[in-house]
Amino acid sequence: MSTQKRLKVFPTASIGNIATIPSSKPETQRAIIAASLASGTSYIYNDLRCLETETMKKACRSIGAVIEEQPGRLVVTGTGGLIKPEKKVIDALGSGLVFRVFAALTCFTTTPAVITGDDVLRGRVMEPLFVALEGLGAHISCINHSGKAPIVNWGGYQGGECTIEGNISSQFITAILFCAPLAKQPTVVNIRGEILSLSYIKQTLETLGTAGIAFEVNADYSRITVYPGQYQSANYTIVGDYTSSSYLIAAGIIFPGTLTLKNMNSKSLQGERAILKVAEALGVKVEFNDATNEVRIINNLAELKGEYHFDASDYPNIVPTLAAIGAYVQGEFKVTGGSITRLHKSPRIEAMVTELVKMGVAIEPLFKNGVYDGFVIRGEPSYAGDAVLSAWGDHRIFMSLFVASLRCQQINELDGYQDVHCSFPDFFQEFERLGVSFEESSTAAKHVEV
Repeated sequence: MSTQKRLKVFPTASIGNIATIPSSKPETQRAIIAASLASGTSYIYNDLRCLETETMKKACRSIGAVIEEQPGRLVVTGTGGLIKPEKKVIDALGSGLVFRVFAALTCFTTTPAVITGDDVLRGRVMEPLFVALEGLGAHISCINHSGKAPIVNWGGYQGGECTIEGNISSQFITAILFCAPLAKQPTVVNIRGEILSLSYIKQTLETLGTAGIAFEVNADYSRITVYPGQYQSANYTIVGDYTSSSYLIAAGIIFPGTLTLKNMNSKSLQGERAILKVAEALGVKVEFNDATNEVRIINNLAELKGEYHFDASDYPNIVPTLAAIGAYVQGEFKVTGGSITRLHKSPRIEAMVTELVKMGVAIEPLFKNGVYDGFVIRGEPSYAGDAVLSAWGDHRIFMSLFVASLRCQQINELDGYQDVHCSFPDFFQEFERLGVSFEESSTAAKHVEV
C-alpha cells in the first residue's frame, strides 16, 4: 500500500454547479498508436495530456513517430508501419496498455527490443498475451519472472490464428489488434469465454477502421479477423472521459443540485458512460447538449433510497466510483461483474470494501468462482468520518474515496493524492471549482498545489 503523504478532505454540505471533464484517456492513447503507425501526418484534436498519455507518446516517439504538441491538438507524423526503436529499452512505467501494445508492436523490429515498467506493472498478469503472440510466430523472453515484465522481444510475428481468454484483460486483445495489420498474413483472434470490457475492444476496432484497416467481427465478438494493411493518416477528435467524469457525476448524485459538465458528448463507445444510466436509475435527471458538448446532472432528490443491482462487466473502471455512490444509498445497492478489476492497478473491489468499512459503511464483498466480483452496500445518509484511508497505490481508488469522504461529518485523511496525474491531472482544480476544500496533512496550506 502507498506510503505517500496524506490529504485531508473536508466535509461539504453542497457542491458548485460547473466543472470540466478531461478528454478520454483510452481514445487519446488509441489515436496516438494508430497515427504513429500511419503513413503521413495525422491530427488528434482535444487530446488528453496526463502521465499515461505522455508515456504512450514517448514510446511511440521511440519507434520513430514525430509527435508535436500544439494548443488543442497533436500533430503526428507516422512511421509508415516501420518499427525502429531508437533506444534499446521502452519503459511503460505503470501503463498496462503501453506495455502490452509495445510487447506486440516490437514483434516487427529488426533488432531485439526490451519492454519494461515500474514495480506495480511488473507484478501484473501478462502471460496470456505472450502465449498468444508466440502462437502467431513471435519469440519473447521474460527477463526476471516467467509470464511477467520486463521482456525481450526477438520478433517473428507472422500472423495466423490465436485464442485468448476474454475475462482477463481487453488490453491483450487490443495489443494484438494493433499489431496485426503489420503481419504478412491475416490474424484471427478467437476470444474464449465471457468477454469483459468489450467496449474497449470496440474502441480499438473503431480506431482501426478510422485508420483504414480492414477487419471482420462476428456477432458476439468472439472471433475477430484483421487483414494486413497500411495504416492511413487521419483526423481524430477525442471526447470527454467517462471514467474521469464518474467522480464528478458521483458528487452530483450524492449532493442535490444541478451540475453542468463541459467536454461531454453523448456520442461515445465508452462503456463507462453507464455512470449516467446509474444516475438515472437512482432518480437523477441527465440532459445532454451535444452542440455545446455539455451534460447537465439535475438532482432534485432529498435522499437516495431503493434497491439496485448493476452489472459492471462492461464498465469495470467505475466499480470503485459505484462503491462511493452506494455508500449513500439507503436500501440495497449491489454491483456485480467486476472480477476483472482484481487485475488492475490494485485489487479494486477488495480495496474499496476494506477502506469503506473504515468509514463505517455496511459493505460486503461478493464472490464469483472464488474471486472478488462485486459488493452489496446498505448505505446511510452520512458517516462520522475521522478515518485514515489508503488508496492502495491506485489513482482510481483515491478519487473514489475522495468523493465518498465529502459527505462525512468529520475530516478523512487519504494517501496517494499525487497519483491523480495518471489520468486526471486537473482533478483537484475541478473539485475546487465545486467549492470542495482539502489540504495536505503535513502543511498549513488551504489547498494542495497541483
